[in-house]
Amino acid sequence: MNQMSRRSLAVTGAAVLLLGGLGALPAGADDATCLPAGTSGFTAKVVASAGQTIAMRTIDATGCDVGIYVADDASYVTISRVTVTGANAAGILVENTSHVTVERSTVQGNGFHAPPAPMPLGSLPKDGELPQAFGISLFGVSDAVVTRNTVFNNGRGGIGVMDTGPFDPGHVGGLGSSPTMPVPSENVVVSRNTLWANYNGCAVVVSVFNTGNHIRNVTVTRNTITGTGFTDTGADVGGIVAQSNGQGSSVQNIMISRNTITGSGESGVIVHAAAPASHTVNVQVTRNTLSANNQFADETGNTTGVVVSSWLAGMDFGQSNINTVVSRNTMTDQFYGVWTQGPNPPKLFRNAITVTEGGTPYFVAPTS
Repeated sequence: MNQMSRRSLAVTGAAVLLLGGLGALPAGADDATCLPAGTSGFTAKVVASAGQTIAMRTIDATGCDVGIYVADDASYVTISRVTVTGANAAGILVENTSHVTVERSTVQGNGFHAPPAPMPLGSLPKDGELPQAFGISLFGVSDAVVTRNTVFNNGRGGIGVMDTGPFDPGHVGGLGSSPTMPVPSENVVVSRNTLWANYNGCAVVVSVFNTGNHIRNVTVTRNTITGTGFTDTGADVGGIVAQSNGQGSSVQNIMISRNTITGSGESGVIVHAAAPASHTVNVQVTRNTLSANNQFADETGNTTGVVVSSWLAGMDFGQSNINTVVSRNTMTDQFYGVWTQGPNPPKLFRNAITVTEGGTPYFVAPTS
């Protein structure tokens, strides 16, 4: 079983470990203070307006679907030094807007009452399914900064940067309304955040879902991700992912640099063209420190630092990784340093890789 299939096994726990559905409130919760979140079909404890600064407060969103909701008519919003906890789904959900800053905040204890994710992940959600609900979710957002936050103990992953459109990663199937045309995410910085124990989803994800859409110009830098393994709550998948999930979609100009990633359930960094005719383009993985990642590997136990893959079920559907560079990283306690499958393997230089017994710094997986 290859690395990508092992990662899929780790993520599928979301379908059975997540509880209830949106609007299913914990016993005794009072939803009277939950506000309608635009046309999303969600409720939120706080709904931001354009130009607003939300700062220096604790937001207990128990009984609400979202802690802070920032919608398409609310640009130039700043969220600073807040604590967001208790939301059924996303702690902070920003969608179809621009010029948003989320800084110096603590997002924890959200996402444990979200509906299940579609299976397989990336398929169109059926009624009552919610594709994604990160602690901090930026979907269809441009010119945004997410920096110096502490994100931990959330039920559906840490920080997500995705597109929106007919496939809306932040909406429950059959609930609310989504854009009829794809909305990309562009010009986003995710920096200096600390993440751990974000279950049933990855730590930081940059991913595009809608057919022909794109995400571009995203920097993920100087974040610290520490895996905590399995608990009764689920799997702390961890890692940083740049992935094209929509047919003909692309993830372009992604810089993954100077992050420290240790003990993640999946590989430390994954670059994956995951849909027919989709591409990752100009992804740079540089100057990261990676150690003992891919803890959820199957019985082979082959821990892995970086995965670059464009192979789907052993077949070529026109998907590819274009100009991927893996450079100047330090990797320790990994069986594989860099694991790659499919055409256009990454360009490697000046990596310092120390492997465990029997391992290899660079492994090219067969495609048949």
